[in-house]
Amino acid sequence: MLPRPGPVRRPPHCRACPVPPRTPRTITPAERAYRDRSVLDEPHNHLVDFHRELAKAKTGVTFYLRLLNRLSSGEFDVDDALFTRIDRTVDQLEEAAEARDAAARTVLAVLEPIEAAAAVSPSGTKPLSTDDQAALLAIAGGAKLYEHLLTGRMSVTAASGTRASRTPSCSGWRAPA
Repeated sequence: MLPRPGPVRRPPHCRACPVPPRTPRTITPAERAYRDRSVLDEPHNHLVDFHRELAKAKTGVTFYLRLLNRLSSGEFDVDDALFTRIDRTVDQLEEAAEARDAAARTVLAVLEPIEAAAAVSPSGTKPLSTDDQAALLAIAGGAKLYEHLLTGRMSVTAASGTRASRTPSCSGWRAPA
């Protein structure tokens, strides 16, 4: 009687991603919500759509890698049927990898004009700070903006009750202590 094989070892995570590190690795649920509510402009909407396709393609590659790992783990009897399944899985993995690479090229093609437009800012305009961008996104997400008419102090209150305030003399938003 043969010994039962040990636990299946997972293959190491693929670190050689075809998309350079300048692109976001994931699209957050908030970004998907902004896209679905049409908060983003057209180029960013396309970027989110194509990034979704890239995520689906990466999921397909991961699925076939894990299936191939399972087939080669020793869990199944070695016979012609196993070799046929392995060949079919390798073919499907190649197709999934080609789809992933095509999706990555599409994301990069959509991302280039966005990065080029971001690099060229009109003269005389001051870019928004990270805190201001966060406050604007919170407002777009349903938060309320309050301004004290005498002091000029502004505060943003999110639906969760989180509050950030800004005084006219301060350079950024801060949460109350």
